[in-house]
Amino acid sequence: MLYNEIFTDEFLNKFGKYEGEISKLTLDEDVFEIDVKAIAEICDILIEYSCVDSSGFSINNGTNSENIKKEISVNQFEPEYRQRFTIAHELGHIILGHEGISYRFSDKSNYKNTIDRMNEISANKFAAELIMPENLVKKVLLHSINELNYSIHQKFDENDINQLIDISANKMGVSTQAFGYRIKNLGVFIDEN
Repeated sequence: MLYNEIFTDEFLNKFGKYEGEISKLTLDEDVFEIDVKAIAEICDILIEYSCVDSSGFSINNGTNSENIKKEISVNQFEPEYRQRFTIAHELGHIILGHEGISYRFSDKSNYKNTIDRMNEISANKFAAELIMPENLVKKVLLHSINELNYSIHQKFDENDINQLIDISANKMGVSTQAFGYRIKNLGVFIDEN
C-alpha cells in the first residue's frame, strides 16, 4: 500500500517539497509500521543515535542559513518504540518549521514558555499522525480482531480492548500507552447508540 493511501492529503502537504517522494513509499501487506527513518532520509534529515540527557532533540537552523542543518539526535538506550516516537516527534518540529534546537522531555515543566509548550503539542500531534495514521490504526485493529477471533460486531469489554491495544501497538511499533491515546482521540471504540 502506498503512503498516499495511508495518509490524508492534508497531512502529506505538510512535507512540502518532500510530499511526492513520501507519498510513493510503500508498506507491505500485513506490515503496520511507518518507516520514520526513510521519511527522515527523504527530508534530508540526519538521525544520530547517542547518549543524550533527554529522549532526543532536533536541530533546525532554517532555510535562510548558509549552512542548512537538519538533524535529530535520539537516545540510543531507550526502547525502539520510544526511539521511533522521538524521531517522529522531532520530524514534526523540523517539518512544522520550529527553528533552533528542540528537546523532547517527558516532564512538561521543562518547557518554560507558551511557544515552547505549543510547539511540543503540535510536534506530538504530528508524531501521532505520522506513526499512527487513522487509516492504518483501523487496519491494524481489524487485523488484530481477526487474529483474536473476535467479531467487529461484538461488544468489546475492557479486557478485549486492552488485548487489541497490546497486539496492535506491537504491530505498529508504538507503546501501548501511545496507541491507547490514539484510539481514544480517534473515538474508535465509542458506542454510537
